[in-house]
Amino acid sequence: MAKEINEKTFELNITSELLDISNSYIHYMTNKHISKIKSEDEWFDFFQNKKIFAEGLTQAQETNPKTGGYDVSINYKTDKDNVGRLLFLQYKSGEHCDYCMNPKSQFYGSRKNKKEHIAFTFNDAANGTQHSTLRRLAKKKEIISESVLYVFPRITKMSEFNVGSLLNNTSFVPVLEIDKQGKKQKPPIKIIDRVTHRYRTSYDGCKSEVNYFYYFFFYNNLILSELLSELICIQFERFFKNYIKNTTFAAEVEQLLEAIKDSIDSHSSFYKDVFFDKNIILDYLNLFEIKSLNISELKIPHAPQKYSSIIPIEGLKLSFENETDLSNITYQII
Repeated sequence: MAKEINEKTFELNITSELLDISNSYIHYMTNKHISKIKSEDEWFDFFQNKKIFAEGLTQAQETNPKTGGYDVSINYKTDKDNVGRLLFLQYKSGEHCDYCMNPKSQFYGSRKNKKEHIAFTFNDAANGTQHSTLRRLAKKKEIISESVLYVFPRITKMSEFNVGSLLNNTSFVPVLEIDKQGKKQKPPIKIIDRVTHRYRTSYDGCKSEVNYFYYFFFYNNLILSELLSELICIQFERFFKNYIKNTTFAAEVEQLLEAIKDSIDSHSSFYKDVFFDKNIILDYLNLFEIKSLNISELKIPHAPQKYSSIIPIEGLKLSFENETDLSNITYQII
């Protein structure tokens, strides 16, 4: 049976939702505290700019015959003050299952005893090497390991596809976490090439498992709030870098910073029905050091990077073995 929702549809809408929420949160927390804006058009452009696009990796890049490998260049054009953030989000669309017929599954049931869940097939692309490719990518020293994730939207029907509420129905699973939990099984389980697996999860995301060989998978449901909080910090970094270009006195920056911190502290941990960790945001804003009255001496610290890798201004170059198939891997730049 054909899936009602394809992976590209999820990719376009979920990444947009992540950025829309983080962008609107910054606007909500800053707009009421800014009394003087030198250029309204400039601020409008800042908040309208989502700064996100997706691009696919390919093998048809700089082949290096001496090493038997090749390099992939990830280029990001920006101004001298900002760096890009990189996420490898491998989207998968799932299929509804009334139950699983294998007694080892926690979704084992029957027509009379249904255990409804969603099943996502992975390691089926690139001749069964997609997972090992993502694994090698996550282990590269230039990449933050948890910025390489599977994205499993727990939605199978178009009638349930509600833009604006997709995030709460999506599981974000670091690729290496699947390997880590598999290794702890007795005997250890490893995702190997040319063996297709399934990630099964309940619709609320509370119960998960991985099979070809069945093992219970503990899903950390705080990942979404931590990822969203990190994106908000990235937006604050860019906001304040832009703000100091439009003001003269460091004292103004300090007053705005303190007002925003107070607003965040008093605000609930839910924004647009999505939970986020405001302690992550406050910890980041507390890193700001405003000791000088000279605005030119202010330095805005980099936002946290647990789920996103920094792309330096000069770009990023990653080396791969020449037999690696990257044609199914896409990345998002924020």
